[in-house]
Amino acid sequence: QMVGMVADKTMVSCVITGEGGLGKSYTVLKSLETAGLKNITDLAGFEVGQRLNLAKSYRIIKGFSTAKGLYRTLFESNGMTIVFDDCDSILKDDVARNLLKGALDSFSKRYISWMADMRDDDLPKSFEFTGRVIFVSNMPLEKIDQAIRTRCMVVDLSMSESQKLERMEVIAKSDEFLPEVEPVAKAEALSFLKSQIGKIPNMSLRSLIQV
Repeated sequence: QMVGMVADKTMVSCVITGEGGLGKSYTVLKSLETAGLKNITDLAGFEVGQRLNLAKSYRIIKGFSTAKGLYRTLFESNGMTIVFDDCDSILKDDVARNLLKGALDSFSKRYISWMADMRDDDLPKSFEFTGRVIFVSNMPLEKIDQAIRTRCMVVDLSMSESQKLERMEVIAKSDEFLPEVEPVAKAEALSFLKSQIGKIPNMSLRSLIQV
């Protein structure tokens, strides 16, 4: 529901945290698709000159980014929804966090500035950011900067073992999850994991896939 609120511009941003392997990225991307947004992360799949509706598009950023890289990403992805998936470097860097504060502000107009020396002639010193941002992170919620948290809707997916199994059961019923595996096999795998609760370290969807 919160991802949908970001997609339809009701809210500017949300943060989704929790241990790895709980299907956070899967649910976010599925929700964006349900909201009618198109994934334009890989522009190679589009024709040169093809016009894109940025308001109905999203882009996924994974891995590492410097503060300068973040500034470029925000500028080049302006107007669309940006999903920072396990890109925790921007949540730990002081300069990057300050850029995000401007991007996520609650004011009617959100301006971002980079006033240091800039050799990239294609980047402006400042611009108005009109996009939306979704953070998907394995970081504990309390370790995410308070100023970022207060600007976003927050979903903390920390779960007990039994809650993880309940969530896995819901995801496993989806036709999109391991479509090559028969439903009876998924049910047997879940049953096995339930019998081993408390014995398997870091139980997650990856455990289900391995079984």
